[in-house]
Amino acid sequence: MRLGDLHVGYCTNVHPGEGLDAIEGTLVRHVAEVKRRVSPDAPFGLGLRLGNEAAATLDADPARVRALAVLCEREGFYVFTVNGFPYGDFAADAVKAAVYAPSWLEAERVAYTLRLARALAALPGPAERTISTVSGCFRGVATGDEAEARMAGHLRQAAEGLADIAAATGVRVRLCLEPEPWTTLETTDDALRFFGRRLQSTAAERDFLGLCYDCCHQALHFEDAADSLARLADAGVVVGKVQVSSALHLATPGDPEARAALLRFDEPRYLHQVVARRRDGSLLRALDLPDLRDPAPEWLDAEAWRCHFHVPIWWRGDGRLGTTRAEWEAAVRAAPSAHLEVETYTWGVIPERERAALEGGDLHACVAAEIAVLCDVLR
Repeated sequence: MRLGDLHVGYCTNVHPGEGLDAIEGTLVRHVAEVKRRVSPDAPFGLGLRLGNEAAATLDADPARVRALAVLCEREGFYVFTVNGFPYGDFAADAVKAAVYAPSWLEAERVAYTLRLARALAALPGPAERTISTVSGCFRGVATGDEAEARMAGHLRQAAEGLADIAAATGVRVRLCLEPEPWTTLETTDDALRFFGRRLQSTAAERDFLGLCYDCCHQALHFEDAADSLARLADAGVVVGKVQVSSALHLATPGDPEARAALLRFDEPRYLHQVVARRRDGSLLRALDLPDLRDPAPEWLDAEAWRCHFHVPIWWRGDGRLGTTRAEWEAAVRAAPSAHLEVETYTWGVIPERERAALEGGDLHACVAAEIAVLCDVLR
């Protein structure tokens, strides 16, 4: 939906489904219901999630692209952004670190991204669009100058391909790297270093590459959103997209009951990285929640923990656990991007007791409430 010059929507990765038939069904059954609640009389902007299976179908069959465009127009949808981070089945029983593959070390990530861009450019939407993507690779796979140079080379190829698509269609699609814990780019400092060293040398890189600022991910590192966004702007790193998301916040790590409340969010599908801020301001990092079932003393003495678990952005917690709502509010007020996408993909793995308390367990109502609170903050 439009709020002045802003495009506001939510990412359809909250609805399971990989193939194009499943995605079309999601649009008709679920997204149409959310639109009815929040934007019944005006076009509704989509943050569309397309995995490789659906992208390949669209790339191979122009008739399917036309059919998807007709569906969007019939339902009153337009597409301003695509989530091109998860390549495979995002609702598999166990995703974990597989979500980062293929990484930007591999040519297939370039091919997949350009398949997405060709499909996106053929759907109804504004002249300026975005795709969010993995920020390099999982740190457990590769680090160092050689890996970074290889990833930058593939990103340069993607930028050149996006320039060709813009020339052919008039639609400019910016590819936005999404910093995330345990990837090549975790922090704003990482992004500034990588763009400054690797990605600002050609016109295609400057015009078609940028950053996706995920509010949950940056809050995990206890970053000040306004400061981070200002430094990115000063360095000429374009924030093309903001994913509006909220992390879990544990203010009392030494309290066993509070830790138990956090550990209830441990589940086998996704990684839930945890970052702790010590009293001297330094950070501790854990790859996943199970690593903290028997935490070391330095973790127990920390000032606070934050966990990578996207919870509804309107939720303030349950008394023992808080959220980083204040951080996403600060980010969207400071963000220069016109593309804002709510991304609470973990609905299906929120513990049942907590999920039942969120809008009575109704996903459509929960998403509608998220969009409503975001619009209230933006107005």
